[in-house]
Amino acid sequence: MPSSTTVGQGPELPHAAEYRERIERARGEARSRYRDHLAAGFERHGVAGSSELADVALDALTVWRYSDSGERCRCSCHPRLPESDLHDYGFDCVCARTPQDRRRAFNEWRNGIEAFWRSPEGQRITAAEQAADAELQMWLAEQTGVTVHNHGGFAPEQWRGTVDGHSFYFRERHDEWCIELDLRPSGRVVRTVASTANDGTASCQKRGLDDGDVIASGTTDSEGYGATPVERAQFIVDTIRTHLMRQVCTHHGADLSSIEDILGTEVRWCPTCGTRLPAR
Repeated sequence: MPSSTTVGQGPELPHAAEYRERIERARGEARSRYRDHLAAGFERHGVAGSSELADVALDALTVWRYSDSGERCRCSCHPRLPESDLHDYGFDCVCARTPQDRRRAFNEWRNGIEAFWRSPEGQRITAAEQAADAELQMWLAEQTGVTVHNHGGFAPEQWRGTVDGHSFYFRERHDEWCIELDLRPSGRVVRTVASTANDGTASCQKRGLDDGDVIASGTTDSEGYGATPVERAQFIVDTIRTHLMRQVCTHHGADLSSIEDILGTEVRWCPTCGTRLPAR
């Protein structure tokens, strides 16, 4: 029975390692560019020690850590440096371009995307994704009580569906995942992109958010997490069903003395659902 909260010690998934390496490279380049940008601004104002002061200012603004573990906090409430080379790390953002420049850049980007998907590499990726999705649909057709309404994405990866009559939402980003169960309207509304004009200008619409009870969370190192859509679906379904079984299991309150006599030790885990039992 998979444990949804225990971090495994298995090898890191290749795509996760590549993603982390790319993010770290982008962070390093962004920090270097913004340090130089800050230092130049300090120099223009006659501030002594501009390079050292730029480093201090960047740390004060963008480096926030947990008080107990010292791990770096990634919450979006803190200012942060770019984590990709999009718009040349922010130095060539569309906000600084004329409408004509924005239209030209958007058309170049769109043409580049279309050319990539027509290329042999793009066709190979498309074929692999179609094969993986076909495998997922075959697996789902054999499942009872499992429906996947939609899935996909990379950062974040998201799944929505139902398991045994319970709606669920799965999300993974930056190697951390969680599952919400029994979704219901939260009363909160967000703006989402509905369409994009030829000049790159986005048209937005409002969408209501649903919330559920977070029943499990962990990292991509969790046992059974997998690397394919079928493996991910199995992981999600197994995790949800393990939770549901633990909710209704009544075996933990039973007399376990006979089992303890056989084992010669106190039973610490429910033999039916795996729930950790309190020490007696």
